[in-house]
Amino acid sequence: MAMIDFTGIKCPVCGVPFKEDDDIVVCPQCGAPYHRDCYAQKGQCVFPELHQAGKEWAPPPPPKPPVSAEVKDRECPACGCLNAHSAMFCNRCGAALTEGAQPGQQAQPHTQPPPYTPYGASSRGPYPGQAPYSSRGQYPGAMPFAFDPMGGVTPADTLDSGVSYGDASKLVKQNTAYYMPVFRYMKQTGRNKFSFSAFLFSGAWMLYRKQYKQGAVITGLMLVIYLLYLSSSIFVATPALMSLMEQAGMDVTRGFAPTSEQMIVISQLLTENPALYLKICLPMLCLLLLLALMLFTGIRGNKMYMNHCIRTVRQVKAANLADYPNMTLDAKGGVNTSVAVCMFVCYFLLVNVVPLLL
Repeated sequence: MAMIDFTGIKCPVCGVPFKEDDDIVVCPQCGAPYHRDCYAQKGQCVFPELHQAGKEWAPPPPPKPPVSAEVKDRECPACGCLNAHSAMFCNRCGAALTEGAQPGQQAQPHTQPPPYTPYGASSRGPYPGQAPYSSRGQYPGAMPFAFDPMGGVTPADTLDSGVSYGDASKLVKQNTAYYMPVFRYMKQTGRNKFSFSAFLFSGAWMLYRKQYKQGAVITGLMLVIYLLYLSSSIFVATPALMSLMEQAGMDVTRGFAPTSEQMIVISQLLTENPALYLKICLPMLCLLLLLALMLFTGIRGNKMYMNHCIRTVRQVKAANLADYPNMTLDAKGGVNTSVAVCMFVCYFLLVNVVPLLL
């Protein structure tokens, strides 16, 4: 057995590390070291399993040096999360942290995976003229899918004077992957981008997105138009239609099922009295006006929201946080879920309860 320096190795009996001047004896069969007194106390080697297996004692491996934790001082421009100093991408949202890195880019693996053979292809390679596949069915060099919360927009780019896309994304918070490319498109082209959410929910969508002034105006107009629709249907159109049916000789208790002769009479009455025709069509005109307001909101909704974000970011940057602690992007941004729930309850009551009261 080669000579081994036992200094620092613990004695198997007492557990005290050996020193240079210690009186050390080794087991003649496996070579395990002991203090002479410890070996005399035991009277035998404490590793009988090594003797039975015919193996030699080996010193324990040296402890591994501690791994120092890397300082996290690189802030993500998209979500504000702190990342390691050498990180290229945010570990929360995946946004690029360096100028050289592109959104969605990831490090390439060090080892090349075995080739993948698609179903029906020859084992000697892919189809003629087709690039080889990787083990995940992707082409070599193709980047794996990664969610980009900015939708491909660089956070440092300028949205408007004093406002970057990163500032706007911190204010928008929810669904930035949709709104950031929409803002960029409208800013570069000067055109509107139709919003189906704004079209379907109109004032409620604006209130949900914390556009309280515009949302209150749109919601108030829609409420007035809807009440006009109900009132005109009950107090104007229905009595006018009943009067028209009676003049045509129809039985109002059987519903509106006129004969051809009665239809001729109805047409003549409407021609002679245009005001009666207008009264019957008044509810439809109210619905058309409501639809026009919804279309206007759908067409202008994204542009109005972009302008709202620009104004709010400027106000937050100009505010003194010591005097106005609530003037932060975190406090002013995001969505208002409670307003959405309240608007749903009000809509339910308006559609199902108000008509019964009228």
